Amino acid sequence: MIISFVVVCIVAGLETIDLYRIFGTYGERFETVINLLIFPATPIIYGWIVKDKIGAIIVGTVPIFILLFFGNLFFGNLIYKDGLNISRFLTILVYAVSLATLGGLAGYFSSKRELKYLIISIFFGIMWTPVFLSGIN
Repeated sequence: MIISFVVVCIVAGLETIDLYRIFGTYGERFETVINLLIFPATPIIYGWIVKDKIGAIIVGTVPIFILLFFGNLFFGNLIYKDGLNISRFLTILVYAVSLATLGGLAGYFSSKRELKYLIISIFFGIMWTPVFLSGIN
């Protein structure tokens, strides 16, 4: 659970640092690459090193849920004056579940610590990126 918290803090921290000033025009690209790679890579690396199946699944699922739901709750259009936007909530739920499933499966298979499962895990990690990009409006 601590690793999940660290992932959320890294992603949130990148939003607060002015990477453009540090890296110039490459700052925005650097932030994008980190955000794209940290979510699918963390459960793979964690599962491979620690061999904890449940922990690897948690690392693959919890951070994306936290960022999608809290981000949309506080900064998105999830709640209107009249109440909850049900269609937006369901869209976010399906999107988050698909990303969490891919991340969790990547962590689960990498925790088996065999080459064939690592290849499967990397496949799920690679599939995470187009699913993530499909949800960007």
